[in-house]
Amino acid sequence: MSAITFEAMPPIKAQTERGARHPLHSVFVTVLTVKLLVAAVLVATVSLAPPVSGEHSYVTMASR
Repeated sequence: MSAITFEAMPPIKAQTERGARHPLHSVFVTVLTVKLLVAAVLVATVSLAPPVSGEHSYVTMASR
């Protein structure tokens, strides 16, 4: 049976160069920002909405 040998690994270097960005990177950032703004508006709208009075059948079932 032969012994398994491994070659020496090259040293790990930190990446100092910034590679080219994906062409759709700006679109991604814009869409993410718009989604966060829409979510913030929806949460604010729900938190400022007045409470809804339920029908008696729903209130009765919830109290049991």
